[in-house]
Amino acid sequence: MAHSAKDDHTRYRQDVKIAKSYNTNDPVIQYCTNISVKQDLIEEELREKTIRSHKDYIMVGAPEVLQMGKNMIKLIKAKRVLDIGTFTGSSALAWALALPSDGQIISMDISHESLDIIGKEIFEKIPDIARKIDFRLGSALETLDVLIASGQSGKWDFAFIDADKENYPNYYERCVQLLRTGGVILIDNVS
Repeated sequence: MAHSAKDDHTRYRQDVKIAKSYNTNDPVIQYCTNISVKQDLIEEELREKTIRSHKDYIMVGAPEVLQMGKNMIKLIKAKRVLDIGTFTGSSALAWALALPSDGQIISMDISHESLDIIGKEIFEKIPDIARKIDFRLGSALETLDVLIASGQSGKWDFAFIDADKENYPNYYERCVQLLRTGGVILIDNVS
């Protein structure tokens, strides 16, 4: 019987469980999170409200992922961010906190129900941060296509993809067109 690297990968992956720091008691994950993640109080408030209030709370961005994105935004001196998948707004909030005062985010999602119910109240508390975010309701693919058609290719610095997994390749291809040379794409939940 033929043996392939894929067989090895599958065999080892069966025992792997990916946990978010807010949803595990694993001491290693907790230790790493405690020393490497520096969340703003408003980020913690949004995450906790999402966990308390939403049945699909597991979709909220993990603090360690958001911290990595904020670090990247600062390292590349980003000013313009594409946020694909809004949910309650935790990733858009993280990016807005990392951006300079003249930063801009387009956060796109097919539904703003969770944002309206959970996130909106929190964003109203921080108008100087919230003004950086343009929440767009509708298909992210269509939103990205409109940006490309309007001459925005090469004018964005950072993209975060955390939406419907079947469209990840499509989001990726469009983000590559929209990002400047040296821009960064961060993709969540890739397996």
